[in-house]
Amino acid sequence: MGSVIDHIDCPNCGEEAWSDFYYKTGEEYTFCNHCGYNKSITIKNRDKKLTELTEDDWDISELANPYGAYRIEIKEAIGSHCGCLKSAEEFEELKTLMAEDIDKMEQFELSQFIDGKIVITDILEQLKNNSNG
Repeated sequence: MGSVIDHIDCPNCGEEAWSDFYYKTGEEYTFCNHCGYNKSITIKNRDKKLTELTEDDWDISELANPYGAYRIEIKEAIGSHCGCLKSAEEFEELKTLMAEDIDKMEQFELSQFIDGKIVITDILEQLKNNSNG
């Protein structure tokens, strides 16, 4: 499968987001690791030929006003895990889950678009302070 990865202005926060377009299928994924904006355009039924697809065969999903984006780095791991958060409740669930592995983490940050600015919070530091106090 071939794709073209491009950097675009995020439609939510205006920061740099990435877009991954699969030119053989027409599918597209957009993600902003600054605010958590996420949009995907995917094929629902892969049993059909591309020429047979109708408008109903596409799934379009967009998180236009996210709670934020997170980045987690695990010690001695290559790369990091990034994702978007739909709500404060979803973030609290992630934070609770990650608190169990606090000693394995190198970084845990929350990035949010608040009042026209990107605000980055060091969640790992908060978790460490909570476990010590």
